[in-house]
Amino acid sequence: MARIRELQLSDMDYMYEWMSDTDVMGSLVLGRTINSKGKIEDFIRASWNDKTNIHFAIVTDENEYVGTVSLKNINYIDRNAEYAIAIRKEFWGKGFSKIATDELLKFGFYKLNMHKIFLNVISKNIRANKFYCKFGFELEGVLKEHLYLNGEYVDLNLYRYLRRSMDNNKGAFL
Repeated sequence: MARIRELQLSDMDYMYEWMSDTDVMGSLVLGRTINSKGKIEDFIRASWNDKTNIHFAIVTDENEYVGTVSLKNINYIDRNAEYAIAIRKEFWGKGFSKIATDELLKFGFYKLNMHKIFLNVISKNIRANKFYCKFGFELEGVLKEHLYLNGEYVDLNLYRYLRRSMDNNKGAFL
C-alpha cells in the first residue's frame, strides 16, 4: 500500500502541488512560508546529505509520491527529533499517514537510537490532533496564542512519543 523512500527530483511537482494547496497548507505551521519549485529542488538536493533533518517521500506501491515525512532538528546528544508530515489532499484518509508515521518512528528509534520524537500541531487542526492521539502520541502541553496565523493568534499543541512506548507495543501500530 505504501512505503517511505529517499526524496527524488521527480517528487518536486507533487511537492509543489501540496505546498500550493490552501487546504493542506492552511493547517500547517509551514503554511506561512512561500515556496517555489527552485526552493523545493534545493530542499530535495539538500535532503540527500543532511544528517540533522531527514526527509522521506511517502509513496504508493507504484512509487507515486503521496507526501513527505520527516525527522527534523535531530539532536544526537539528547536523542530526540521533531516529527513532521504533509500529505497531498487526494490521499487524505487513506491510511498513508499511519503507515508513514509507523515507519518513521521505527527508523528514528531503531536506526537513529532516538529516545523521544516530538511534534507540534496547530490546536485548530482537529483531524491531525485526533490522528496523533489515536496513534499513541501523548500531549505534553499547549503553547497558548503562540502563532499568528490567518489574522489571529492560535494555540500550538506539543506531543511526544517515547521509545519505551514503541518497545512496549513491539513497534506494531498497524
